[in-house]
Amino acid sequence: MISESIKRIEELLNELEQNAETADKACELRMEVANVYSKLRYGDSSKRDGKVIIDKNNVEELFEDAVKNNEFKVFYQPKVNLKTYEPNGAEALCRWIHDDQVISPDSFIPILEQSSRIEKLDFYMLEHVCMDMRRWLDEGRNVVQISVNLSRINVGQDRLLERIVEIVDKYRIPHSYIQIELTETSTELGFDELKDLVLGLRDVGISTAVDDFGTGYSSLKLISDLPWNVLKIDKSLLHEAEREGSSEHLMLCHIISMVRDLGMECVVEGVETPEDVKLLKDNNCFVAQGFYFDRPISAEYFEQLLESVNQQKRMR
Repeated sequence: MISESIKRIEELLNELEQNAETADKACELRMEVANVYSKLRYGDSSKRDGKVIIDKNNVEELFEDAVKNNEFKVFYQPKVNLKTYEPNGAEALCRWIHDDQVISPDSFIPILEQSSRIEKLDFYMLEHVCMDMRRWLDEGRNVVQISVNLSRINVGQDRLLERIVEIVDKYRIPHSYIQIELTETSTELGFDELKDLVLGLRDVGISTAVDDFGTGYSSLKLISDLPWNVLKIDKSLLHEAEREGSSEHLMLCHIISMVRDLGMECVVEGVETPEDVKLLKDNNCFVAQGFYFDRPISAEYFEQLLESVNQQKRMR
């Protein structure tokens, strides 16, 4: 019954796409249909995405056992193409599942960043992303590029580039499927080290992204002197730009234009409303990430979301 209803909706969307005035709305509705269909079929993962706060004094004490027991899980937040309203990538985000509860990253990431343990967690995440991707490839599933965060404290570590490549190659993942995200504040630990890493990743075909752009005192040197593939604009800049004509609005528009002129892809995080989507599309930014499309979701639910999108394509 659900499949029949979806098929009828697809027929109506096809009719809408024939009209230039409603084509964009039809694409947007396709994404919503895919999300609804997936949730009807597999359940709504957001209901399971509760968060609890852990005693900060226990983080380091529990960390090693948590790694051994695979308590850290990869959740994926889709990046959506605003021309087709289909996921064309995702960001891998860490969730700590302890005693059947999800621990907020704000409760443990800052603490781990104060020690070498964050390095261990970064590589744990990269390895588990590669494990998921290897399984998807072996199962013949649709695979999209996944971005993995690298904590700025790791920039400049010995053999950092080699270790990244070793993990990706261990699981025989095509390098184009992996993207490494580094925050703009990575420059605090040395521009030369950051440059070596970005150039090295480029040379081996691994994409790089400037994450959280707009949260600090951004340097134009950061994006003009390094061959980044993607610049991700932080949600705070988007939300401040919602008032048309404001200085923040003008700044966002010019940043998007500058990024495009520099040959980089622009991704905006924190997209939560139809007005956010319209603002981005009006300024020729066509990749977005945020709760308007989906929350960070489990690997299982992410696979099902991609599969439901593929089913929608087959019905056209």
